[in-house]
This record gives sequence, structure tokens and C-alpha cells, in this order.
Amino acid sequence: MSVAAFPDINLLQRILPARADTLEPPLYERIAGNVQTFDTYFGVFPAARWRRKSAVNALHAVLEVSGPCEIEIVAVKRLKETIVLTHVAQSAGVVNLRVCDLQDTTVDSYYVSVRRNSDNGGRLVTGGWYSGAAPLREVRMNAVITTFNRQPYVLANVERMRQLITEVPSIEQSFRATIVDNGRNLEVPASAGMSPTLIPNPNLGGAGGFARGLIHARNDGWTTHVLFMDDDISLEVESLVRTIAMFRYATDDKLCIHGAMISEEIPWMQFEAGAHYAWRYTYPLRAVGREDDLRDRITVLADELEPKFEYTAWWYTAFPIAVGKENPVPVFVRGDDVAFGLMHTGEHSITMKGVAVWHADFALKNGPMTLYYETRNMLLVETLVYDQHKWYHTAYRTLSFGFRNIFSLRYASLEYMLKGLDHYLEGPDFWRNVDHAAMHDEVRVCPEEKAGPLNAELSAIQIPAGIPKPIRLIGFIAAVPLVGGYILPQWLRSKKMGVAPINSRAVGLATRRNSILHRHPRLDEGYVLVRDTPRFWRDMKALRVSLMRLRRDYPRLKREYRAYYPEMVSDEAWAQRFGVSIDDLRSSSTPAK
Repeated sequence: MSVAAFPDINLLQRILPARADTLEPPLYERIAGNVQTFDTYFGVFPAARWRRKSAVNALHAVLEVSGPCEIEIVAVKRLKETIVLTHVAQSAGVVNLRVCDLQDTTVDSYYVSVRRNSDNGGRLVTGGWYSGAAPLREVRMNAVITTFNRQPYVLANVERMRQLITEVPSIEQSFRATIVDNGRNLEVPASAGMSPTLIPNPNLGGAGGFARGLIHARNDGWTTHVLFMDDDISLEVESLVRTIAMFRYATDDKLCIHGAMISEEIPWMQFEAGAHYAWRYTYPLRAVGREDDLRDRITVLADELEPKFEYTAWWYTAFPIAVGKENPVPVFVRGDDVAFGLMHTGEHSITMKGVAVWHADFALKNGPMTLYYETRNMLLVETLVYDQHKWYHTAYRTLSFGFRNIFSLRYASLEYMLKGLDHYLEGPDFWRNVDHAAMHDEVRVCPEEKAGPLNAELSAIQIPAGIPKPIRLIGFIAAVPLVGGYILPQWLRSKKMGVAPINSRAVGLATRRNSILHRHPRLDEGYVLVRDTPRFWRDMKALRVSLMRLRRDYPRLKREYRAYYPEMVSDEAWAQRFGVSIDDLRSSSTPAK
């Protein structure tokens, strides 16, 4: 769409009809008969959030239509909808409609509706919401992508970025991409469009990749804002447009923007839009917006005050370079984004409608390996961040979650939790000397509790539906005096295999069974767990020994870890992990091939 005729307005966000390759068209537009509406997740303009967080005032809708039609601008306040502007387009072309002075309104959101009055009538081809005011600052955003053998995802996202710059030329001077290749095997095809910087890197996980990219961005003399972005996502590049625009107009120069994660498997369901960290509880990670249906008009049109986040995940987290003065902690795989959010970006973060990525289901990724990293890394994070955190908080979580695991026949999960705890208990010397890539190779080979294709017999077994919560609670409570069924005589145990969702602990179900099938509720993937009584008692002994060490050593370790933190995140320490000199680190980059 050409807006050359309107040089004094600046793009805030685009209005995009669904395309042939759109994952979920109802998130972009709704079509009913001859009416095309954009009261959708990617179509609505969240006026109240822009009013609170930016200096945008004169608001314009610039729309390109394919023929004669009637255009309506609809304002929504407390879910009451009012047509505030009507325009009749006599032919195909671009129209500029001045909607309001945003700072003088109390409207929650606006959207566009286009009515075709004849068979030859037009539809909206593309459009956008624009500001009539000059930006408060210049923004130059560097998207740092860390990748390890995810070539299809990365190359597809690069092509989307290149297409965006073709469609929105004004983005070209404000956007770059840096790809940190932990696999050292990525090749980006040459193109006349955007050419990302490619930095080969040892496999030091997300923390190592993002640290490398952040250090590069600090020293490139160009970057004002950084975007951390995972390599296994499908990016809606419109997110970049909205992120850059909000940074340009934000009244808070420390504002950070987090993109929501939408399920790749269920492409209308939100997985998370920011998170809280409840460090006193068994499950500390508390997602905001879990399982919201983004097709729902009320969810999309209603305004809500910005929730306070403790942290934001790195599938899409953008922040001013000044907020990222310190590097990530070297925790590898899990907890790096939690630490960075708790220490730096979380308190300044907001989400925005239409800033999002699609990501694969996490249920298939969880297992003993992730519990090793979560136990080790989250304890380090809590040690560094929370003054009131004590040894018994970790002991409570380890006992609570540990018993849930071992009572549900998940021996490997408990053993990997204890391995993570024991590595934390080795103190700063462990982090100084650990070979992260070798450690990752060691812990990821666990063959247990690993989802895989089920055979025909197991695929035919479905998860029972509708077991009342009180019944499940009774089973859970009964497991305690029965020691998870390990003190029951063999004749009291059922020979029939139990069935449970893949991520559930199913403690009550496991108490009277010798085997449990854990399967994905929609995919024919899962695994079978089998009771092993001698292993149970060995693990109980190991649990007691580790908790005694924790009680004895935690006060000393807390002091040592906090003293070690500046060294741990320093450029010099990261340069050593990367195997380069500090001077090379601060200047290294390789043009994409």
C-alpha cells in the first residue's frame, strides 16, 4: 500500500486480511456475507493501551480498497460498540481517515468494517493505523535469534522479515537481525533484501546465544533496542511493526515488549502472554493468559490494565539496550529468560495485541532433562534474586514435587531433579568449570519418560474422560499413607495398565497399578512407566542425603553465588566460554553467506 500521499503520518500497526498461508484466518478478519470486519486479534487497534503507554494523539486509519464499498470505523468502550466514522469509497484506491485525538478519548479499542454493496464492490486489500505526531525517539531494533539445528524455522522467519521490508520500506532503516548459530552449520541464502549478521558460536544454549548477540548489539554502534527471539517459532512479522512503533512513541524509555505465544498445534489458543514467578510454591512458573481463545471477540475487544510481569520468555522479548546492561546468567536451556526478566526486563514489560509467535506444544518437550535444568537453574535464580529465599523453600519444593514424581513411577524425573540439586550444591566452581555442551549431551540421552510414537495397541487406549476432581484428590491423599503403593502387597495391585495425560503425575492412579501409559490427549505419542520397588528405596535414600546437604550448605552458597554473580555474567567470562578473546568478542560478526 502506498502512503506517499500522506507523508506526515507514521505507521503504528497494519490491518491485514488473511492470506493463503495464514495459520488461523479468524485471528485476522471475519467475513459474513458482504461484510468484512477486523474486530480480531491482529485487526483491532487497542486504543487504551496506546493511550496509556505512548504519546500517540492524532490517530488515522489509512485503507486501501479494491473497489466501491462502505467503510466504518467502530469504537468499543466497555464492550459497547459505536460507529464513529463512515466513508463511502466510490472506486478502488487509498483513503486516509482521521479518527480522533487519541489522548482525548476514553475508547477501549477501534476496528474497521468494510461493506460491499454490490457484486462488483470492493474489499479491504490492506490498511493500517497511523499517528499524525512525530515519534519521540529514533529506534533501531536488532533481532537476536539463537539457533541450534532449526534451519527450516529460521530460514522461513528470515524470508518473512525480508518480505516485511519489501511491504513496509520504512522498517528497513529501523531493523536488523543477528543470528547466533550454536550449531555452526546454518547458511542463509543470499538475497537482495535484508541480510542478517551470522555469528558462529559454541553450543551454550539460549543463554550463550543471546549473550553473544547482546554483546554484539551493545558494541555495533547502531542498536538502540534488542529483540530476543527463539529459533523454533513461526513469527508473525507484523509483531515487528508494532514493537518498533511502540518503542518510537513510548512515554517510558525503559518500556519492554513481550510477544504472546500461540499454540502451533491449536493456532487460536494462547499459551502464555507474560508470567509470574511464585518462588515459594511447588510450581513457581505462572503463565498469564493461558488457554485464552484469541478468536473470541470479548477477549480481543475488551481493555484490561497491563498486568505486572515478573518475567517474559525469550520466544519474543524486546527491550532497550540500556535495560540489558548485564549479560544473561550461563544456565543453559531453562531459566535463563526467568533470571533476565526478574533482574532486568520483567517489571518494565507489556504485551500488545497482534505481537505474537506460534510455538510447538511444550508438553512433548517436558521430561527428566528439563527437570534437571529447572531444579539446578531455578535454585540459582532464586539464590541471586530473592533475599528471603531460604533452604527450606527449596526443600519443600523438592519434597513436594519429588514425591509427586516417584509416587507416579517417574523415577528418572526424581533422579534428574537430584542431579540438578547436587550440581547447584557444588557451588560457583561448578559453573566456572562445567562444559555446558557436554553436560547437555549427558542429560538429554535419558531414554525414560520420553514421548514417542505409540504402537497400534497403545494408540487405541484413550484417556478416560470426566474423572471428578474430588475422586482424584482422594486418590492423591490416599497415596501418602500407602507410600505410593510401595507397601501394598502384590495381590492388591491392579494388573490393568492405567492411562493418564502425558504431563500429569497421576499419583492416585499409580498407587494401585504396576504400569501407567502417559499419552498426549490429541497425538498418538506417549510412553509407559513401570513400577520398580528397589529403585524407589534407593531414590528415597538419595533424596534424604541431598536435602541434608542443602540444609547444611545453603547459607554459605548464597553468599558465594552472590559474590560470584558479577564475574559469572561478565563479558570476560562469556568470552572464555565462547573460546575467543575479549577484543574479538566485542567486534566479531560474519556476514551471512
